[in-house]
Amino acid sequence: MQAVPVSVKLSAPGGVRIAWSDGHEATYPHAYLRRKCPCATCEDRPPQPREQDPGSLPILGQQTIRATGADPVGHYAIQFHFNDGHSSGIYSFGYLRESCPCEACRGGEGSAEPS
Repeated sequence: MQAVPVSVKLSAPGGVRIAWSDGHEATYPHAYLRRKCPCATCEDRPPQPREQDPGSLPILGQQTIRATGADPVGHYAIQFHFNDGHSSGIYSFGYLRESCPCEACRGGEGSAEPS
């Protein structure tokens, strides 16, 4: 059975925090989600959002990328809305779970993320 989100927090420290039905929890950085956008436009030409730099001040038109909203898509996906105006990507639960950026899911050892 495919894992599904049981909790999605858009404004968690470090990005979007997703708790999964299989017990795993992970934080997806906003810029990471934007780069991983699965829409047709982004698949042809992936976006290059700025990474968050806590020491810099945002310049008009070059703000740090953030997810500003999210909508469920049926019972299988989430559509994120970003502050750069992009919102056409539909992130299936399977795609999000497979794209988990935590060390444990990427094959690293000593993950700081609970699994």
